[in-house]
Amino acid sequence: MRRGGRGQASVELIALVPLVLLAGLLAWQLVAVLAAGLEAQERVGDRALRAGPGPAATRTVSATVAVPRVLPGVRGLRLTARAAVRTP
Repeated sequence: MRRGGRGQASVELIALVPLVLLAGLLAWQLVAVLAAGLEAQERVGDRALRAGPGPAATRTVSATVAVPRVLPGVRGLRLTARAAVRTP
């Protein structure tokens, strides 16, 4: 073993830390998008049920949910869910 190679693994580990943190933030942002999508779907389902009886027609209900911001520079993300309600 050469003496000059000591500490090489430590330097490589320090170089990988920002990449691992970035990957973690990206994964967390994806989780936030999925959670917002599920919330929008739940809201549109509730609104569709509350649309209630009315004249025979097809109505469209929608719900928009803001996505929580995890990554810097990512703002204004919104998810919209729509459902068509047909009443007899």
